[in-house]
Amino acid sequence: MSAKSFIAALFKKVILPAAIIGGAVAVFMYMKNTKPAVPAEPIQEKAWAVSTFTVDITDASPELTLYGAVEASETVKLSATVNAYVDQVNIAKGDSVKQGQTLITLDDRELKLTLVQRQASLQDIEARIASEINRNATDKKSFAVEQKLQDLNLKNLARQEELVANNMAPASRLEDTTKVVHQQQLSLLNRQSSLNDHPNRLAQLQASAAQSQAQLDFAQLDLERTVINAPFDGRVLNVNTAVGNRARNGDQVVTLYNTQNLEVRSQIPARYLPYLQTGAALEASLQHNGKAYTLQLQRLSAEASNSQGGIDAFFELPATTNLEVGRNVQLVLALPEESNVAAIPALALYGQNRVYRIVDHRLQAVLVERLGEIRGSNGQPLTLIRSTDLKDDDLLITTQLPNAVTGLLVELN
Repeated sequence: MSAKSFIAALFKKVILPAAIIGGAVAVFMYMKNTKPAVPAEPIQEKAWAVSTFTVDITDASPELTLYGAVEASETVKLSATVNAYVDQVNIAKGDSVKQGQTLITLDDRELKLTLVQRQASLQDIEARIASEINRNATDKKSFAVEQKLQDLNLKNLARQEELVANNMAPASRLEDTTKVVHQQQLSLLNRQSSLNDHPNRLAQLQASAAQSQAQLDFAQLDLERTVINAPFDGRVLNVNTAVGNRARNGDQVVTLYNTQNLEVRSQIPARYLPYLQTGAALEASLQHNGKAYTLQLQRLSAEASNSQGGIDAFFELPATTNLEVGRNVQLVLALPEESNVAAIPALALYGQNRVYRIVDHRLQAVLVERLGEIRGSNGQPLTLIRSTDLKDDDLLITTQLPNAVTGLLVELN
């Protein structure tokens, strides 16, 4: 290739394209540097649309919603106290019973025979006591007669001694008379011993009579216990026997609870315990079958819950409330009145202790103390709070903003 051809090819393939590109870059830089300046638009802050609630500082009684179960404070397990066959079962599980109503009847034939035996034993002892009294009366009379006989024997002994001393009677007669005196003296001693022992024999018989009377009373009591009656007005929880069963002493036959002593057990959260431990009379309301009932707080449990940290409270149910044991119920407990509080919607509360009020269209966080719940004038649930930083007519936001912080710009809906 000639030098001329080489230079022409180099110009065409390298120099000319480079010149074109360089010219284009120069034109672009000229145009960029000479274009008119465009003023920057200012960044506008976004305002979040929120709903509000107006604060009204007042005095009010907070309400605490509780959940509990109906319990019976008086539940009895009736047992058989005798060994006998079940003759009648007059109730079934769930039945309502009245005080004194016959629930179960046991076969009493064996116990009636036992009662007859005890009566006969007592009559025998009473007859022996009467015999002992008669015997003692006879001993007293016999002792007086024997004493007179002994006086005669002693006089006869004195005569015989005088006759023997004067050799007017044989000595054997004196001996016979002396023997009679000694025999009579022995009879007197036996009679006197019988008289002296009378109180002891009578005491023994009277003790036997008392024992027989006790056995008779037990037999009578066992006979009465063959009829098992309801100790109070109540409802039957369980029937543990049937006709024909052999009931033994101690066997449970019926379980029932007193419908006049029903109560509701509910756990009080630990933060509300100071309200209940003041000793003030507190009441709770209960809705059942379209009726409202008032329950009195009776007592607090002496033991705290290991899992929850609260304490069980017991509320007395009115006798007219027809609720079954074990039913779950909802209570509304009225706590003592609090001063300088505000009732706000639940949506105005952030977390447990924070609200946001609007100051110059910006949010301001306020820490509050949560006291409980309360019903508004139209029945809507409100949260009762208190804070020294809140005042009347403050506006609180009721829109739950995920980015709510102090200083956030807002606008009212």
